[in-house]
Amino acid sequence: TITLADSVLTAGESTTVTITFSEPITGLDPSDIVCPGGTLSPPTANTERTVWTATFTPTANVNAGTNTIRVNLAHVRDDAGNAGTDIASSTSYSVDTTRPTATVALADSTLTAGESTTVTITFSEPVNGFDASDIVCTSGTLSPPTTNTERTVWIATFTPTDNVNAGANTIRINLAGVTNAAGNAGTGSASSANYSVDTRPEDTTGPTATLTLADTQLTVGET
Repeated sequence: TITLADSVLTAGESTTVTITFSEPITGLDPSDIVCPGGTLSPPTANTERTVWTATFTPTANVNAGTNTIRVNLAHVRDDAGNAGTDIASSTSYSVDTTRPTATVALADSTLTAGESTTVTITFSEPVNGFDASDIVCTSGTLSPPTTNTERTVWIATFTPTDNVNAGANTIRINLAGVTNAAGNAGTGSASSANYSVDTRPEDTTGPTATLTLADTQLTVGET
């Protein structure tokens, strides 16, 4: 029989797999074991060689709801030399090690005085825990983001700061602050493409000039 200590595995987790034989056996090695969705350490036996344990580590970025660990019994033998037959399987376990990612897009990337623009943040899967504290934007402010029903697309309005001239800006999302349905947090950050802000007041005054003379008392021979 094959049992997993944890049958719902998420990013960063591992679990103990216990393989219990009906009698002492020899010949069990990793080549006899199939474990989808992850890797298994070499199994080690108790003194009686009836209970073998190993550590199952899920593969990164996998989402598989139905998996079983299978042992090929034909490759193990009891002390009388009898080989097992058929396959032993564990009960089903799930693996979800995906982490949410995101893209950030501005409807307008060249912002001037009096303008604002829509910012669309699209996640790779539904997320929880996302709010304004996860967002850094330069040369302006962002309204609290609102989501669609699926919690994959979030919309906010970016309003530039007055009297600013900044050609290089990005909106960045801290992905560590959001989790998917399995509880896996994102890593790193997602950034928008560059946008510019120039909200200086428009100059509507024409040019003026002043004229000065170095000498205002001019006589013969002077300039």
